[in-house]
Amino acid sequence: MAKMDMVMPQMGESIAEGTILKWLKAVGDTVEKDENILEISTDKVDSEIPAPAGGVLVELKANEGDVVPVGEVVAVIDTAASGGGAAPSAPKDEPKAEPKAEAPAASAPAPSAPAPSAPAPSAPAPSHTPAAPAPAAQGAGGEIPTRSGDAFFSPLVRSIAREEGVSLAELESLNGSGRGGRITKDDILAYVRTRGSAPAGAAHPAGGQAAQPASPAAASPAAPSAPMAQPMPTMPVYMASAAPRGKKDAEKYPQYQVDETRTTQDGAIEVVQMDRMRTLIAEHMVRSKATSPHVASVTEVDMTGIVRYREATKSSFQKSTGVKLTYTPFIVHAAIKALLDYPMVNSTVENGQILIKRFINMGVAVALDSGLIVPVIKHAEEKNFLGLARSVDDLAERARGKQLKPDEVAGGTFTITNMGSFGNLFGIPIINQPQSGILGVGAIVKRPVVVGDAIAIRDIMYLSLSYDHRHIDGKLGGLFIQRVRYYLENFDPASI
Repeated sequence: MAKMDMVMPQMGESIAEGTILKWLKAVGDTVEKDENILEISTDKVDSEIPAPAGGVLVELKANEGDVVPVGEVVAVIDTAASGGGAAPSAPKDEPKAEPKAEAPAASAPAPSAPAPSAPAPSAPAPSHTPAAPAPAAQGAGGEIPTRSGDAFFSPLVRSIAREEGVSLAELESLNGSGRGGRITKDDILAYVRTRGSAPAGAAHPAGGQAAQPASPAAASPAAPSAPMAQPMPTMPVYMASAAPRGKKDAEKYPQYQVDETRTTQDGAIEVVQMDRMRTLIAEHMVRSKATSPHVASVTEVDMTGIVRYREATKSSFQKSTGVKLTYTPFIVHAAIKALLDYPMVNSTVENGQILIKRFINMGVAVALDSGLIVPVIKHAEEKNFLGLARSVDDLAERARGKQLKPDEVAGGTFTITNMGSFGNLFGIPIINQPQSGILGVGAIVKRPVVVGDAIAIRDIMYLSLSYDHRHIDGKLGGLFIQRVRYYLENFDPASI
């Protein structure tokens, strides 16, 4: 027998342990290399873990519900066996390991790698009116069990529930943003922050789906009777020609304060010393241009369906989820689906090799007074729409509050940047190295367009894609951006 140990993988730089959610294979089963064997959960993501080699699964060293440190053996595979010809150490009809009735709550894992965020301010999840808990469903002493019906509660979630006095019935009433509606750390913390503040009936059906109107398309807001004057865009102090430079401005824009004034024959020149953030951004942008031959594609997207849906449901969505519904999650969701269709765009070039990433760490650029930062949503493909909306909301707020940790702005595989938030129709962004592409999002503007043989007023948005021409040709770049457009224009409210 040639044995191979399968260990708990490292799911992130700050992750020290994982919880076994479900074994997908039993002892005695034949497995293929890269075939998924089990599901695990960390405080950041849930993920299916593939077999490191083909053979027969001969031993499970951890039960469902167990918390296992990174690097510890969880299973043993006999790589010499094939097609069930080898005799495993346990009979094939042995039942799968059952979760412990009351696994002790684990201490909270190390902080998860932050994710990118969008300009939506973070709002806590609403409280729900729970049904009266069934005493038999709780463990001794009010402990939350690992499982309740089809619901699984990770050790971290159970630990937080115990500390905050959250009952099993309350947990069962929450809408999880994890895979399959699973409750995550962010979900329960958001619930704890607002428990008792939301009106009764705020809860919505399980699975994270917000209540939807019978006909979103009919809920378009009425057009104003007369054009409204547009306010002048806010001008940062350091750009204003006659800006005051008092103590308050110096505290807000320290990186743009004048260090020296030079007098020339043409007039005064103010000298500003670049701060560290601006210096690093400059170096990163120059290096990107020197590394990747940039090519750009631009398309326009009819966002009318999404605009109408958002206008009709943004209030109910926020009441039922505690998250402000912005356009960013729609765009992130569409980009993720397009990257799954065209994985070559989710790649890097290294030492003459193309490394195609089979996971999506989505960077979402956030503009700060002092520059730009790109927090990363790790394993974004594993989140549903509500999970993406919460991640965008949370990361954007923490980015502006300078509360992100180093590993929350590292490891991105693709980036989205929104120049439309400042009223720009589109821009051509610079690739965030070592990634291969970056999607630029323009402003959504009402325009007359041809629909069939008629002219109609639609909500139009430009998308731009900059990509690395070393390995992504115009055909692939064009197909990818058109796929993003397709998913946006054919948005399905059932996916919310």
